[in-house]
Amino acid sequence: MNKTALNINNLTNLWTVAGEVFQGYSEHNGVYCSHIKNTQWPNRLWTGSTLWSGLKHQLIGSMEKIPGLTFSYFNNGHTSPFQTDPDFMLKSKQYGMSMELTEKFKSQKIFDFRTVTNREEAELWSKAFHLAFNYNISVETVLNTMNTIPYILVSEEEVLVGTVILHITEQVAGIHSLGIVPSQRKKGYATEIMYHIMNEAIDSDSKLATLQASEMAKAMYEKMGFKTDFLMENYTLKNEL
Repeated sequence: MNKTALNINNLTNLWTVAGEVFQGYSEHNGVYCSHIKNTQWPNRLWTGSTLWSGLKHQLIGSMEKIPGLTFSYFNNGHTSPFQTDPDFMLKSKQYGMSMELTEKFKSQKIFDFRTVTNREEAELWSKAFHLAFNYNISVETVLNTMNTIPYILVSEEEVLVGTVILHITEQVAGIHSLGIVPSQRKKGYATEIMYHIMNEAIDSDSKLATLQASEMAKAMYEKMGFKTDFLMENYTLKNEL
């Protein structure tokens, strides 16, 4: 697989794993859905690389049946047919980025990385994630998926700094949910946490690091050496807004 395919596979595998625990994952005619009730994540629809006639009707049907679903379209540089579609609204864009892992990074900070294993830690992770992103991954989601998804709390000198997920598939280290709580921002933590996480990925024999960056964070990742492979366009139905 090329880097784009490896990145997308890691991300959609994460969505799939989460949805399966709640019996919320399904596939029908090439459209995949991962949904968990009473939370905002993952709650996604996605497809393979090929678009076909009838896809729009199927997407709208799924999104009307389960309100709150986001359709993620992986754009490899072509003109997106959804940007001008009157039924869809572009909610956000993220840059699918990757970097080969060849040698370890030097970090200036010492962190405590604690993987969630109980309700108290799940509550702390969910709260910190919400503070960082203003977006909800429920405590119950974390609790019920923590055996397959490593939700990591990051602290420095017993002060909670933020959250991150390291999801590894086939020597691909997907770095997700890297968020810094508001009180700890502008201290260089995000970059330093990335160095630590990528070093851990190297220790696990991962060869490629992947992520999906916001416009705001894109420059930081580029400075580290990440390159953009594709654009992820996230759509909702216009009548939901």
